[in-house]
Amino acid sequence: MVDDLTIRIATEIDVENIYKIHTEAIRKKCSTHYGTEDVNVWVARQNQAKYLPFIAANEIIVAEKDGLGKVVGFGHLTLEDSQESDGKSMQIRGLFVDPDCGVKGVGSALVKELERRARECNADCVIVQSSLNAVEFYRKCGFIAQEITTHQMSEQSCLQCQKMIKKL
Repeated sequence: MVDDLTIRIATEIDVENIYKIHTEAIRKKCSTHYGTEDVNVWVARQNQAKYLPFIAANEIIVAEKDGLGKVVGFGHLTLEDSQESDGKSMQIRGLFVDPDCGVKGVGSALVKELERRARECNADCVIVQSSLNAVEFYRKCGFIAQEITTHQMSEQSCLQCQKMIKKL
């Protein structure tokens, strides 16, 4: 874990930073595995207001670099719609790190906190529909690959994702 990092619940004040990190990470990191048109559609679907209900529900956490007060990443955890096991499942709906922050370990620290929160909710597993560029990251965090899925972005754009599960 990164020593100079604070992970906390996001507030409305964080919306602009969350949006910036989200869109820049899509442009700079996801473009290695998805075409320009798909990336552009994905970025265009984002807007600052879409994060507000999730922030109000305390579903989004942010990683802040100590001393700078700068948000360098965020994660979104929610109750899973479908049951993957006999118990309760939680889903990571998004985890993005500022591609320019240069801090290593931010993503891993966010995953650990999301897992801790899932355990606190008595979940027995965490599921993620990983973008293809993040599959290896989630493997290193202990997630096991399941089937390839698709995420419809628009009538013309459909992204492949890797469903991954981690038992808690």
